[in-house]
Amino acid sequence: MEANNLIWNKRLYKQWFKSRPLNLKWMLLVILVFPFFAATWEMKKSSGFSPLQVLGLLVFGFAIMSNMQKRIKTKKLIATFYIFLFLLFFNLLLVLTFEQSIAQFGDTIRTMLPFVLFFYFRKNINSLIDIEGFLITFLVASIFPIATLYYEILFDPIREVYNTESRGGGLRLSGFYADLFGYMSHLICGFICYCYFFIKYLDRKKKSFFFKQFGFLIILLITLVGIYNLRHQASWAVSLTLVLTFVYFVRKKVAPYQLISFVIIMIGVGAYFYIEIFNELFAKDIQVYEGDARDSAALNGRVWIWERYFAIWESFNVISQWLGAGFAQHLKSRVMMSGGMHSDYVRLFFSTGIVGAICYLTFLIYLIKNAIKVKITQLKYLMLATVLVLILYGISSLPMLASGAMMYFIVAIISQTNKRNLC
Repeated sequence: MEANNLIWNKRLYKQWFKSRPLNLKWMLLVILVFPFFAATWEMKKSSGFSPLQVLGLLVFGFAIMSNMQKRIKTKKLIATFYIFLFLLFFNLLLVLTFEQSIAQFGDTIRTMLPFVLFFYFRKNINSLIDIEGFLITFLVASIFPIATLYYEILFDPIREVYNTESRGGGLRLSGFYADLFGYMSHLICGFICYCYFFIKYLDRKKKSFFFKQFGFLIILLITLVGIYNLRHQASWAVSLTLVLTFVYFVRKKVAPYQLISFVIIMIGVGAYFYIEIFNELFAKDIQVYEGDARDSAALNGRVWIWERYFAIWESFNVISQWLGAGFAQHLKSRVMMSGGMHSDYVRLFFSTGIVGAICYLTFLIYLIKNAIKVKITQLKYLMLATVLVLILYGISSLPMLASGAMMYFIVAIISQTNKRNLC
């Protein structure tokens, strides 16, 4: 079967799922149950650990074993990526030796998990059909969290968490999850999945209502209303970028009136965002820009955190600055390499030093270049959109550490970079 000629339905998906080897099938099951396990995070307060943490440990172990057993040759990646990984692992090992605690062992597993999964997915997803099957699996897994989100929006909040006035105030929904990424991961990545199939089926005369123009409007509305109610700055930038990228990809495949409709919708969304949301959500950043607040208050106080720990980093020796905070054996090294930095770039900069940070940036550029080279339109959108999510969220969030199902989605898609059979 060729993926380009495949029209997915319930029967075909079941057939595909059953025919997958055990090495891939167990991960598909993890994706399906992940939203339910993510809802158990609070159990660690009473028992010391949660089923979600146990699941993460099992996934790490099974992925390691799968990587060791499955001997499939894949094209080599850019050398700087391997240098970055070596520095990251070595620094984590140094901090673990220094701390000698179970908590740091857990942090080490958590930090390395995305990269272990990267090589797992790279070895176990080897066709466009498998990519599409993975996307459908992710969409199925998104039903529960998105349904829960809309229950909160339409009826009653499950947990009441309020933003500070500096962050625009108002109720911030998180439901059963530790933070809003329990919802956001499925809204953002689910939208990317939908756009993939929309582009794929664009030229077909007979297609489901959901892949017609009004179907797109419904999915877009579900996504944007969800994001609006989650009140998250970075997610507005990400979602608007994804929609603009989508419009760019379909501009030559749709009728002029449809393209005009998409542009009008985008202008409307942009205008509404600026008039109704921007001043409220970015209140603190506007105060910084106008000189009414200190620069350190920008990005909800993240700049203050970064300045504080960069001051510590400046006191490190040259080796620690160039190769990573683990070499410093400093009391704050653990924090500097953790999610407390609220930025993947800052966290990975401290974790691997100047050398590792440069290597990581070259890897991101490498991913973009490879995504642009892909010839299949919907796959190019998928690859490019996923890399953009990784790049944009990385500024003030932790897509490769604390983003729930989003991390699984990102590493699964970017792991397919430079594969000849997909280009």
